[in-house]
Amino acid sequence: MRLLHRHKAITALGALTILLAASGCSRGGSGSGGESIQFFLNMGNDTPQYKVMSKLVDAYEKQAGVTIKVTAESVNYEDQMKVRLASRNVPDLFSTHGWSLLRYSKFLMPLNSQPWAKDVNPSLNSAMRDSKGQIFAFPGETDVVGLSYNKDVLAKAGIDPSKITTWSAFDAAAKAVAEKGITPIVSSGKDQGPAGHIADYLAIDSYNSSELAKMKSGTFVSGPYTRLLERVKSWEKKGWFNKDYSSASQDDMARALAGGTAGFALMQNQVLTAARQYNPKAKLGFVPIPPTVGDKPYLVGGEGVDSFGVSKTSGHKKEVLGFLKFLAKPENAAALAEATGSAAGLTNVKTNFGSLAPSFHTYVTNRSVTLKPYFDRVYLPNGSWNTMVATTDSVISGQGTVGAAVNQMKRQYYALYGQK
Repeated sequence: MRLLHRHKAITALGALTILLAASGCSRGGSGSGGESIQFFLNMGNDTPQYKVMSKLVDAYEKQAGVTIKVTAESVNYEDQMKVRLASRNVPDLFSTHGWSLLRYSKFLMPLNSQPWAKDVNPSLNSAMRDSKGQIFAFPGETDVVGLSYNKDVLAKAGIDPSKITTWSAFDAAAKAVAEKGITPIVSSGKDQGPAGHIADYLAIDSYNSSELAKMKSGTFVSGPYTRLLERVKSWEKKGWFNKDYSSASQDDMARALAGGTAGFALMQNQVLTAARQYNPKAKLGFVPIPPTVGDKPYLVGGEGVDSFGVSKTSGHKKEVLGFLKFLAKPENAAALAEATGSAAGLTNVKTNFGSLAPSFHTYVTNRSVTLKPYFDRVYLPNGSWNTMVATTDSVISGQGTVGAAVNQMKRQYYALYGQK
């Protein structure tokens, strides 16, 4: 492969880009005979994980004498991928962000024969392997999510986070934090995602087994979804969300946790790693999420953002597989996991999480807490995520009622389920 001038495209990928992608005008796409590896990333260029990935890409380019064209997108990534897949303009390598098996596997080459495949974390088997045991993406992390907190804030309010094992205990803690003049729960209405994560994490333990079976087989069960949004609404009524919720970004969430102006967040651990960038001395951690219908607190997780699949139509398979082998080196895989505040995706990788280490040691390393899957990935039809975000946002912002939000989710569920 001829070495080309280094080019990284970090774009907003608006409507014009969609048209270009659909018409196949992107330079060197998969199967188009281009001379650079096309790598489509689901992450913002201001995130810790992007900074780590950029260094790894640079290092591999120099080592292997290849060029990797990186396009990073964090807001419209899924829409862009739909366009690329529909137009058969599939990148050589792309983020599967939790959907390597259920959404993307038919476009990806199986990776069982790769040298790192034997070391994949067994916790990922149910999410990433098909009935034949095939795996379709390199797992840069094992996503693990709990109830994030600032330890100093909770200490000021007299709260021991390890004692928050019920929703009653959480409400008491949030009230104590509010009485200290500090925001109990920080979230973001500006960025596409944080509101939906709150509903997603609560939903997986709001349904009993028979209700989950109905959700999976085509019947939307409204009661549990109504109750979880009523819980969120109760937090909004008490004024426990940040006052700038509608204009706040995920970066603002990280700053609030870093600066001790917020106590809790229900968001992926990348918000904690970003917070540590702003304040390395911040005492941050996470605890399992209190149960609703279950009897024990739980964590949510599975395949993370830093998981990458190889297009079966790629004209650069050898080079791309070489790059994944490079990412699988223990020191590189550790850097990826540490950047997102997640457990490693490979069992032969040791990570250093700094102030988050006690939380990982207590709840993740010894597997003492149940890891439940993301609700939307298993029990909602493909395409439901945006509606989950929008409806939960309407409840938090006060622009919509719980009843209207549930009805909208129900309508979208049936509209999308019928397309299966």
